[in-house]
Amino acid sequence: MQNKIFYLSFLWLLTGPMNEISSRSNPNLTVSFRDKSGQIEIGGKYVGVEFHHSRPLPARISFYYPVANSIDLSTDYWQRGQSAPMSLTIKWADQTDSLTRMPCEYRYTPFHVTFHHSTEQYQVQIHYDFCEDLPVLVWQCRLKNPTQVPQQYEIHTSLSTSVRTCHTYALKNQAQVSYLPVYDGVLTHFDDTDTDSVILFMVNAGAKPLPDTAALNATSPMNAKPVLNPRSRFRYQKLLKPGEEMTIIQLIGTARPTENQAMIQKAIHTWPQEVTKNHHRVENYVFGQAHLHYPDSALQQTANWAKAILASNQHYLAGKIVPMPCPAEYNFFFTHDALLTSLGAVLFDPDWVKSVYLFLNTLTQPDSILPHAYYWRDDGFKTEFCHRDNWNHLWFIILTSSYLKHSADTSTVKLIYPTLRKSLRLMLTNKGTDDLMHASRPDWWDIGNVYGARAYLSILMIQALRDFVFIAQKLHENETTLLKYLNLADCLQKQLSQRLWDAGKGYLMNALDSVTTDSHFYTGSLLAAHFNVIDDHRKKQLLKSAEQHLLDPQIGIRNAMPADFHQLIDTYHFNGLEMGQPYYYFNAGVWPQGIVWYVLGLLAIHEPEAASAALKKYLTLDGITHSPNGQPSFFEYRNTDFHSPAYGQIDKPTFLWAAGWYLYALYHLAGVRENSWQIYLCTDLPANMNNFSYDLTLFGKRARIEWRNQGRYIRQMMIDQQPAYSLVLYSPCRKIVLERGEPLWPYLARTTCSIETVQYTATESRLSIQINGLPGQTIELVVISPTPLKQVTFNEVREPAATLIEKDGSVFHYLVKKILPEKRGCVHFQFYKRFFNKEK
Repeated sequence: MQNKIFYLSFLWLLTGPMNEISSRSNPNLTVSFRDKSGQIEIGGKYVGVEFHHSRPLPARISFYYPVANSIDLSTDYWQRGQSAPMSLTIKWADQTDSLTRMPCEYRYTPFHVTFHHSTEQYQVQIHYDFCEDLPVLVWQCRLKNPTQVPQQYEIHTSLSTSVRTCHTYALKNQAQVSYLPVYDGVLTHFDDTDTDSVILFMVNAGAKPLPDTAALNATSPMNAKPVLNPRSRFRYQKLLKPGEEMTIIQLIGTARPTENQAMIQKAIHTWPQEVTKNHHRVENYVFGQAHLHYPDSALQQTANWAKAILASNQHYLAGKIVPMPCPAEYNFFFTHDALLTSLGAVLFDPDWVKSVYLFLNTLTQPDSILPHAYYWRDDGFKTEFCHRDNWNHLWFIILTSSYLKHSADTSTVKLIYPTLRKSLRLMLTNKGTDDLMHASRPDWWDIGNVYGARAYLSILMIQALRDFVFIAQKLHENETTLLKYLNLADCLQKQLSQRLWDAGKGYLMNALDSVTTDSHFYTGSLLAAHFNVIDDHRKKQLLKSAEQHLLDPQIGIRNAMPADFHQLIDTYHFNGLEMGQPYYYFNAGVWPQGIVWYVLGLLAIHEPEAASAALKKYLTLDGITHSPNGQPSFFEYRNTDFHSPAYGQIDKPTFLWAAGWYLYALYHLAGVRENSWQIYLCTDLPANMNNFSYDLTLFGKRARIEWRNQGRYIRQMMIDQQPAYSLVLYSPCRKIVLERGEPLWPYLARTTCSIETVQYTATESRLSIQINGLPGQTIELVVISPTPLKQVTFNEVREPAATLIEKDGSVFHYLVKKILPEKRGCVHFQFYKRFFNKEK
């Protein structure tokens, strides 16, 4: 009987005649979950909700308008899932069910969820939706009589309308409460400056609640009365025939005192259109903004999910819509989260990144220091700025270099250039006498305070110095220090291997202070492989050691090991247990960026199959779902305590920069590469990626990239239907078709300088590469050819023979490395002739 009930109820969930708004989520985006352990966060521009333990009622409701206030009854952050500000009770005959803490199956997207619960006596669906241009949460409860006889049902709902303020998290549990009979609603007015005198309203737009005698005694806002621990309660009753349904619709929102009446009227009349607009906006971004089509369904599904998070984790803040980390937590703008997410977004949507830059620029003061965070606190909006060893400075430069290559938007980069320059100069004050970067934090963390040499910061600085030179050159900034910056990057790179590489451990280790080595393995060191700042032998050792010391084979790369930071509070100057208990949070928890850096490292050592497997297992919705305590979601971090029943448990499931990092990794898995000077394509692809396509923004224009066939090399390449001879991309185009196989012609594979043109003259078997760089800059060019090299010339002067770095059958890999004597030049590679018949 139970199986029959489940089947019928699930069929009703999928196909039943629910309210027309609630079923519009694209089936290619919606995921389902039936376990009891699900944690969900979903939201829109103005409201977000957080659920725990698969319960159909939220533990937290966050409002972003007019300022960030939230409904949350938790008293312990680590136990916030126990908060239950909302309750729902169903009564029939002489029986009562409470759904307040009852786990339910659900189907959801990052911007909509439907919970479902069935018994022999009733079936209920609970929907949460958000308005596109109104600060309103739409809560729907749809009850159906599945029995063969008429049944009288009564539903009771209750919502605590006490709020907590942004940042200080102060509880405001005393307010003026008034009733709106015409809307069957309740107003809760907080006359507190730190709430921005917000009015929280709750009105009915569906089934009409039964009259409340106490409410009728205060029929207008003029009769508002002070209430301690206010709650909005409603009671609904209806006799339902067999198969008949009733739908309760509550609109829960916030407004300023001067606008609440107009806001409520607009919400009552337009909420269906508003919800539809919000659905369409996100879905259009996912499926229409840029083409992404991968042959692996798990990778594709998660790409769609990641793009949905980029579109939906946008919240109101001081008159603007800006990206924030979570739908319902962290009601702040964090520069860090926006920058790291942008690394993925810039590949297909530079406008997403541009909006971040423009917002940051509005916060930047005349001293040009990069903002760190922006939020409401007490009596106004506050800006925090990055201190001198904050790694945001370096990610800011690295992202901007990528943005400039993808967007060709010099005007925006010129606008933020003073901040870029200030960021670099501030960070350089942390260069030690050992020619390594020093910082207070242990790795990429934002806790701890012991100043010493850091692998993570040194790796980022090497990349940022080169990226800054690229930016300055593109903007024609006459910086006298550019060559010095390139030389410093080379020096840092040398010192990284000489001073921080531990040959016995096969890993880049940090200095705890000026005399002590930190014995912990940190994920930040993995970026050395991705940014190519250590040699190939060390890359392989680095990845092997990460697998040995950091990898949890079931859920991914731990943040750091060993998990003993709770015993080292005084050593690292932590603030109590802010790092978490063993295998929680920073203390050896699994974070998404560590997984991505591991995947990128595997690609750097030419193991695309292993990289694909790791990304699928540890960071796709399917892989996460089938892991211990898994569910279809991203996460901020996961519990890695193998002996705990919470092993693998997820926290903050709809996390913004998990989405950005995933997209960044996926594009690299699909052959996209960048260095400080160029965007280029790489043929190290997984075996199943032999016929697929995606959009990539190049120099301000979106290009369709199509990969065909298999093989380590490019047989031939067409750009806008014309033959091309370079995997290094140097001009905008609309379409690139790459056919893999044995190469027909020589081609440029990668460089460490800017490229202006690449041409091939078949009659002379000559590949000509026009380059652009900084006089005194050391450059490298790697060329792949089906025939041996005859000679190399630079500006018509013969160069010493190029280095043959690999011979793979009849395919030759050549490296030219030289110091540029002048800004521009042309390198000619002359090859022997003997392969024209191959084109047949």
